[in-house]
Amino acid sequence: MHPVQKHLFDTNFKDLAGSKIEGTIAISDELINMGIMDFLNGLKSGAENDAPSKPSPAPAAAPPALDTKAILALLEVETLKFRTSEGQAMLEVNASLVS
Repeated sequence: MHPVQKHLFDTNFKDLAGSKIEGTIAISDELINMGIMDFLNGLKSGAENDAPSKPSPAPAAAPPALDTKAILALLEVETLKFRTSEGQAMLEVNASLVS
């Protein structure tokens, strides 16, 4: 893991408190499809989901899992718009980091 990334995770992004981001992000079809698949997998029900899941063995050098919900909780989103334009999906965002 990059030292800057590790520092941000270790300090819970406190160094960035008050920072703002505003811009438009092009979203690839692959990313949209991954989100759709995650959503559909969350909808699955049945006996296989009732059984406790076995943790998959992780490589020894694997970075710690990123808690995206915790990171998103640090954001104060003012504007979030999803649009399509000329065959591209675009996400317009205006947010600040609170801590």
